Amino acid sequence: MHACIKKRIEPRDLRLDSQNGVDPAVARRTTPSSSFSSVVREVMVGTSMQKYLCSALEPLLRRVVREEVDRRLTHHLGQLPRSPQLQTPSLQLIFTSPLSLPIFTRGKIKDKDDNPLQIQLVRCQSGPSSIISIEPPPRVEIVVLDGDFPFNDDDNWTPKEFSSHVLRERKGKRPLLVGECRVTLRQGMASIQKLEFTDNSSWIRSRNFRLGARVSPGSYEGVRIKEAITERFTVLDHRGELNKKHFPPSRHDKVWRLKNIAKNGKFDARLAFAGITTVQDFLKLSVANQQRLRQILGQGMSEHMWNETITHASTCNIGDELYLYHGEFGTVVFNPICQVWGVMVNGLTYALEQLTPQHAIDLQMLIQNAYQNWNQLEEIDGASLIRATEAQPSSSVMIPDELHGIEASPSTVPMEMGL
Repeated sequence: MHACIKKRIEPRDLRLDSQNGVDPAVARRTTPSSSFSSVVREVMVGTSMQKYLCSALEPLLRRVVREEVDRRLTHHLGQLPRSPQLQTPSLQLIFTSPLSLPIFTRGKIKDKDDNPLQIQLVRCQSGPSSIISIEPPPRVEIVVLDGDFPFNDDDNWTPKEFSSHVLRERKGKRPLLVGECRVTLRQGMASIQKLEFTDNSSWIRSRNFRLGARVSPGSYEGVRIKEAITERFTVLDHRGELNKKHFPPSRHDKVWRLKNIAKNGKFDARLAFAGITTVQDFLKLSVANQQRLRQILGQGMSEHMWNETITHASTCNIGDELYLYHGEFGTVVFNPICQVWGVMVNGLTYALEQLTPQHAIDLQMLIQNAYQNWNQLEEIDGASLIRATEAQPSSSVMIPDELHGIEASPSTVPMEMGL
């Protein structure tokens, strides 16, 4: 019995390491249990992550693949020869003018001249001058097309190809186009008074739309009338329209309509604090005291930015109004942005061509006073004053005593005086 016990003990004793009391072989046999559980956990986590990524990426991948297949298929079909029985249309619809861009959601769609869209029925290849009238007048449907249609700008499409690229609203959205989406061609023409988008164009691959016009099914029987399409364009969210710049700006526009001045930005805030809220205010101070205006804007507006902003502001249509400021030697005439138009003395109007240094300083002071008291200036009809000035005797000469030494000659054009 002791021998048996000895035999059981001896193998175990032989497994003892002389250094740490543990046989390496035993350690190797006991370690795998913990390593195996760790591996199992890692595999389970990896599998869960893989399932999550697959479920998240699957819709995106399906959409990308579908769009690419559609594009390739469209390209392939476009290369196929046309059916020999398909006749080239002799009539076509056209949009008479390009669209006014940019286009925003909820904004009325107009042409480049700010007029309602016009559609005409004309003979193919003959231009808009030969308008065709059909009785009874057909109905025309306005649709939205993918901006990539037609492929490679090939205008030899079929009605089926045209219809296959008509876009519908996104799921859960309002109709993509609202307003007068159907009009009647009377004497070959139709006007669309109200038409607007309800959604932007960022959700399709091309990021662009086109407008299309086609004869409504059932409203016409006869030879094929080819559909009309516009140029491709981007539709932006209407919230962006609130901050867009105006080209050219109106003098009554808010000053942030100018380049480099963001709405509620630092320049807008500084100008507002100084009482400059409109483009006219901006231009008046740029004439009366440009250095002061630059100080208000601060060093954040670089020379390049300043040149862009003042150039943009200068495209403003300032109007024909004139303003009178009565001084000691006469009445100074200003235009709406504080530029000196002329000087009135004894009923005659003179442009300033020659000034002594002293009188130039006096006039500069009058400009400053007029700017600071702008609301007290007398507004007059500029056209009437111009007519009266043109009726002056050509030999009129300003008597120096009347202007206390200022030498000038009569003129019908304003003289810009900036500081």
